[in-house]
Amino acid sequence: MAKKNNKSRVKYYILAALIVIVVALILVVPRVRDMQRTQREEAVFDALSKMKDYVEAYWQTHESAGGFDVEKALSELNLKASISKNWNFAVAWKSSEIYTTEMVEKLKNVDENRYVHVSPFKIIMAVATKDNPVGEGRKLWFDGDDGKYHGFGADDMVEPDWARIFPKP
Repeated sequence: MAKKNNKSRVKYYILAALIVIVVALILVVPRVRDMQRTQREEAVFDALSKMKDYVEAYWQTHESAGGFDVEKALSELNLKASISKNWNFAVAWKSSEIYTTEMVEKLKNVDENRYVHVSPFKIIMAVATKDNPVGEGRKLWFDGDDGKYHGFGADDMVEPDWARIFPKP
């Protein structure tokens, strides 16, 4: 009789341990996934921010977009290998006519002596590759006209306004 009691007691302990493990997994797994997502958002945001600073410095140095190379920029920025593997970067420059027109219009509307910023680019974008755990095609971009980040980790936007960025197909 004592052996039967011990066997059933062991079964209850094993069952209780399994229940504790399942409950712990239910509580821990979503938190770990959220933490990983936040780390990925911060990593690509940091990389895109560095790319934006690089693009603006390039524009100030060269006074044009001529000769700009995204691959060279990425190598000079010394980004982590995981960023280069998981994200593709692109820059859509404004034509000099659009840039000049926007600058003239903004300067006309300045009543007081203040800083006027006109971005030389329309958009700087990072697009997730097929190897990226966040899913292929996910996008984070900096919009040069409104001066804000959009997309993955920034807001609910999924795609930029392509018709505004490239008005003439």
